[in-house]
Amino acid sequence: MSSTSATRVLGSVAAAGLVSAVLVSAPPAGATAMTVSGGVSAKPAAAGVNTSAGEVVRVMTRNIFLGADLGPAFRSPGIAEFIAANGEILRQVKATNMPVRSKGLAKEIRQAKPDIIGLQEGALWRTGPVNADAALNQQPVAKKIYQDFVELLLKRLNSRQKTYKLAYMTPEFDFEAPADVDGNPDTGPLFGADKNGRLTMRDAILIRRGQGIQVKGKKGNSFSDANLFKVKVAGITEVQVLRGWQSVKVKVRNSPWFRFTNVHLEAFDDREVRPSIRARQAQELVDKTKTTRIPAVTVGDFNSDYPGLVPGDEQAYLVMKRNGYRSVGTRNPMSCCIEGSYNLKDGGSKKDFDHRVDQIFTPTPDRVKRLDSWVTGRSKHNGYWDSDHAGVVSELLITRPGAGARG
Repeated sequence: MSSTSATRVLGSVAAAGLVSAVLVSAPPAGATAMTVSGGVSAKPAAAGVNTSAGEVVRVMTRNIFLGADLGPAFRSPGIAEFIAANGEILRQVKATNMPVRSKGLAKEIRQAKPDIIGLQEGALWRTGPVNADAALNQQPVAKKIYQDFVELLLKRLNSRQKTYKLAYMTPEFDFEAPADVDGNPDTGPLFGADKNGRLTMRDAILIRRGQGIQVKGKKGNSFSDANLFKVKVAGITEVQVLRGWQSVKVKVRNSPWFRFTNVHLEAFDDREVRPSIRARQAQELVDKTKTTRIPAVTVGDFNSDYPGLVPGDEQAYLVMKRNGYRSVGTRNPMSCCIEGSYNLKDGGSKKDFDHRVDQIFTPTPDRVKRLDSWVTGRSKHNGYWDSDHAGVVSELLITRPGAGARG
């Protein structure tokens, strides 16, 4: 989620695997495909890079958009406004149409064929009877599933053949409140509330089937309370926006074991505060997940880049750089973010993609070499933008101990 999109999206307030390992996957537009180890295709390796020194692995970071702007609910001054805003949230989730958007997201992934995907904003929307205590006491209880974004995406990805599976997922922000879904304050028992809406945000790691991918050493956690954003809703209840990270050790085909980490940092903290909440989260991420004993790749929506669009945007990115992380993603073209489209169908333009927050890093640049990187999802599919973000894919050479990345 873009930091500049704070009034549009509150993210966390939360490819086609082939049976044969030698089929050549579709290259990005303009690339000349060549088959390398394990059937992954790429542009010809950069000059001086010895691809026999390791395994070529394709990774992706993809924010799939939670489906609505939660900002009005969190800014609501009173209970009536809060319930009205919650109704608008559920109407917008319907309008942004994840059942259709998931088709475009699956097409992106099938074409890019990443071995590993870091997924952000994997929303789980549920509904239940009107229950004010669920919000006041912050004890969500609604169980009826309305839309499960991760399940929808996996269903699309595996509709032709089983190509991707969930490797690891963690729940984060989980909040439930009454909602005036029909927009009529005169119906419903509480300021027009018709039902409760519940959002559980998840971030996840997906892996491609049929590629001999092994996973172990799963770990994940939420950021410490001191490094979380807090907001008072309806003037009465303070809500803590839980965010976190997921990390696994993975072996792709003949690669050495390496650590893959996925994260989604805060978007709505005060960027002029130093250090910002997102910068403190970045440091906590480094402290909990950094390794140089084996190769490592970290992906996610960092809500940060250097240079940033406004002062302070750069803080989390610079934390990663100061801790020895090197970017192996791309900002050519930019990948963030569609603005001014209520339903991701009407409005929006490629011109909206004017900055980068979706990052791919490595703290082990001697063992992880970028061969290529490109952006997906900068055009509509089936009449919708796949997400407010675009996706970022990198083709990386993961080298064996002592091999290095140079020929």
